[in-house]
Amino acid sequence: MDDHLPERDRQVLEIVAAHRYLTTRQLERFVFTGHASEESAARTSRRVLARLERLQLLASLGRRVGGVRAGSSATVWQLTSASARLLRADGVGFRRHDPSPRFLRHCLAVADVNLSVRSLAGPARSVAVQVEPESWRPYLGPGGERRTLQPDLAAELTTDEYEERWFLEVDLGTESLPTLLRQCAQYEAYRNTGTEQAEHGSFPVVWWILTEDHRAERLTSAIRRAPRLTPALYRVTTFDRLRVAIEEAAS
Repeated sequence: MDDHLPERDRQVLEIVAAHRYLTTRQLERFVFTGHASEESAARTSRRVLARLERLQLLASLGRRVGGVRAGSSATVWQLTSASARLLRADGVGFRRHDPSPRFLRHCLAVADVNLSVRSLAGPARSVAVQVEPESWRPYLGPGGERRTLQPDLAAELTTDEYEERWFLEVDLGTESLPTLLRQCAQYEAYRNTGTEQAEHGSFPVVWWILTEDHRAERLTSAIRRAPRLTPALYRVTTFDRLRVAIEEAAS
């Protein structure tokens, strides 16, 4: 990476690389913290992002998109070939893509969940979050075949007294209930390998974050009825209740 690139610029590029796409507001919350006011943070973030765009290190999608919550919209940013070369040491080429609305919305939703989890950090506790593919877990299936568990996020909250670990799955209502249950079955299969428990002493709680209460209720009920699932392993909530739900579970 270019040694002359300011540290904050590096942080911006790295967090965009991790999430593929981020809005101006999300980048402000990830990187531009510690300002005297939200207005100051917003001004600074807009100035820095505009400069990175002029330097051809960031590119906007050229349109505004709705966020997870109705009524929210913002410019969406992605890397360029130049910034990808700065961040990647393996020399692999980079091509910009025009994402489908469904994929883009999911990327932005995962970023929102990441921000919610990070907001749990405080003077007495730290939070670490892994974004895919760092959150993924390779394992062997029953027949010795190679498989990969692919959570959207993996997180760890640590205090002097305890540690909480989670896998987090973001669902925007685009998958059927049987599909979600099959994903739960993958967590059960990985749990049965004992790999995570051997390394950390316990298996993370699996959080499902959904858009609507009725869908969350349906998934909760289906998990309880499924004979091969372990209901205590799962927590189901909505985007609006996520932070409160995790706070309550961790207390």
